[in-house]
Amino acid sequence: MRDDRIVRAYEQVKPSPSAKREMLDRILAAREEPSRPISRINAMFYRRVLPVACAAAVLLCVFALPERSAPGSSPVVIQQTAPGADSPNGMRKMMNFDGFRYAFLENGAAYDLEPDRLSQPLGTLDYDIQANPQVYGSAEYAASFAVGGTVYEIDGYDPAFRLAVEWEGQYYIAQCVDTLDDSTLDLGSYFDTAGFQDTVDRIEICDHAGRAVLREMDEADISPLLTLLTRAVQAELTDEEYQEIARAQRSGGSYQLVFRLADGTSYSLYVIPALSIVAAGDNRYRMPEKYQQELSEVFNGLQQVPLPME
Repeated sequence: MRDDRIVRAYEQVKPSPSAKREMLDRILAAREEPSRPISRINAMFYRRVLPVACAAAVLLCVFALPERSAPGSSPVVIQQTAPGADSPNGMRKMMNFDGFRYAFLENGAAYDLEPDRLSQPLGTLDYDIQANPQVYGSAEYAASFAVGGTVYEIDGYDPAFRLAVEWEGQYYIAQCVDTLDDSTLDLGSYFDTAGFQDTVDRIEICDHAGRAVLREMDEADISPLLTLLTRAVQAELTDEEYQEIARAQRSGGSYQLVFRLADGTSYSLYVIPALSIVAAGDNRYRMPEKYQQELSEVFNGLQQVPLPME
């Protein structure tokens, strides 16, 4: 297919009709004068013809190459097209794939995903966890939502972080929250898999319910905070510690960190600074003692309204 940009560019550098006639006359004259050194023709060629040819070739390469987004340009924004809804029995909308457990974003909200951003089908969600949780709870392709849907990888995401499911003409995004064998996800590896250092545009510190933004992290503080959070290690909690976590959540001691990603979606986790607890996905982590003060300083001066007692 002809690209008009190439034609216009060549028109700007091609020889004029008078220049063409002059070059042709010089060549014919050289043929009629054997004693004329051929080097003069070569010199004329290098001075006049070659620069024009090179310029045309360069322009051809510039305009004919496929267009690409400039480095650092904004990624395709993923827009929500329909909100999620609570399951009738209160069960989270989940699915299992490749040894991981996933939760559907926004409890099963539908998203606008272009088919060309999706891989070839990876499989079909075959089993309904709600029908028999004991049998299907750890089964591959088991789900509590979108059963019968087709699983895809999403361009730009590691499948160990997010996947897409097409079901009844709608697209849904599922995010990894745990493993199927009950081994704890390493938070540093998970952040690397998610690519947060490159994809997080801003971080909001919100109240536990996520209704109010208490502070927005400065751009310079985002990378250090992400690195700090990856220092947290698996926590083996006692019943008493779980009770302390519940009290902190009710009394305003638990904060929700919302990572706003460049594609318009978000990722959330919870931090209880006083207990040095980080809750990400379905796992609980504890910040080592040498980083506890640094973690607490992030939340200094923040106050939130305690949750109402039920």
